Amino acid sequence: HLDERRRELLGRHDRLSGERRALVAPDEARLAALREELARAEELQGIADARLAELTEQVPRLDALRRDQQRAVNGESARQAELTARLDALRALQDKVQTEGKLKPWLVRHGPDGLAGRWRRLHNGAGGGAALEAALRERMNALEVGRIETVHAFEHDPPPAKLAFYTPPTAPTHDPHRTLPRLSALLRLNDAGLQALLEDWLEGVYTAPDVEAALALRGRLTPGELILTPAGHAVSAHAVSFHAPDSAQAGLLARAQEIENLEKQVRAQALLADESRSALVRAEAAYTDAAQRLASARRDAAECQTRVHQRQVEVLRLGQQAEQATQRRDQLDAELAEIDALVEDIEVQRATGEARFEELDLQ
Repeated sequence: HLDERRRELLGRHDRLSGERRALVAPDEARLAALREELARAEELQGIADARLAELTEQVPRLDALRRDQQRAVNGESARQAELTARLDALRALQDKVQTEGKLKPWLVRHGPDGLAGRWRRLHNGAGGGAALEAALRERMNALEVGRIETVHAFEHDPPPAKLAFYTPPTAPTHDPHRTLPRLSALLRLNDAGLQALLEDWLEGVYTAPDVEAALALRGRLTPGELILTPAGHAVSAHAVSFHAPDSAQAGLLARAQEIENLEKQVRAQALLADESRSALVRAEAAYTDAAQRLASARRDAAECQTRVHQRQVEVLRLGQQAEQATQRRDQLDAELAEIDALVEDIEVQRATGEARFEELDLQ
């Protein structure tokens, strides 16, 4: 009975020993490397997630800035279009006033059609436009010629409406009896010849703020002189004439000044509109770049998450394998130790039994 029991235990010992030898030892180096890779992947995922969160917040803000800048561009462009439309309308009106009527065919026939009227070069002080027009009348549309003597040819074919020609003087005029503010002082000219011409045309023409003031000053006038108010009303030593526009050409000077001011505004507005469009281009580029980086960040974050998951699975699998192998080895070692103890006990029992048999045999 003991021998049979011993054979069974030894057979089981052989089987368990074989199983223990067949156990695959856990690859601790591989597991350590995988854990390092997992730690690095988790670190990269943290960086990618932070970048993704930053861009997720940044892109809507840049989109809002882009939309605001687009509205700014629309506003600046609308303002530019409005100013340009006003300027074009005033230019068209000014050109129409200059070209309509009987003078146009005559000017075309005689050649001076391309000459600019003198009013295009005038700059008057505040409130002096009506006074200048009242004083100059048809000379507002005077045309400059190189030599004034050449216009005698028009005597046989005179203009069908009032028209004046001029040649700028080479030296300024002198007013020895200047006693009142001169109307020509309202002009702001950069052309010395034109300044001298207008001083000649406006010789003896002075200014006063209103008719009452002009009447108070009329005693200082010499024969042929007069005082004009900003509204164009004329006061001489013995008469008062009230001004009213007498043709469609009234307001040439005021329109000319408004055209000049509008031209400056249009140029300034064009710069503002260009800058606004440039800012929009920059805002569009910033938004597009951020949107592209956001898409890339999403891909990177997804890839990092996938790598982390893969490393986690591998570490978990190898860790479980190592743990299971260790547990099984410990279990086998315990069972083998138990078998060894049992076999040893059987050996003791056999030795004891044999000793008793020998003792009995001796008796």
